[in-house]
Amino acid sequence: MPKTRKVTITLPVELLESMKKHTDNVSGYLAELAERAERRRLLREELDHYQSEFGAFTDQEMAEAQALLHGTDGIERAA
Repeated sequence: MPKTRKVTITLPVELLESMKKHTDNVSGYLAELAERAERRRLLREELDHYQSEFGAFTDQEMAEAQALLHGTDGIERAA
């Protein structure tokens, strides 16, 4: 299990009450959201670095990525 540290945060009451309707572990819920946000941030940094080195993604590359990620047929739309 990962090492943890207790922190105090302030949330709007409505938001906290909404979260409690969906989970009995608000700390775990928030940790999962923070992990997802961190992964997206790191991915965005990697993609930005790649594009700064090799140029912007083409419409075709974006459509192929869309198809792989979401199972859509974005390749035909980009043509």
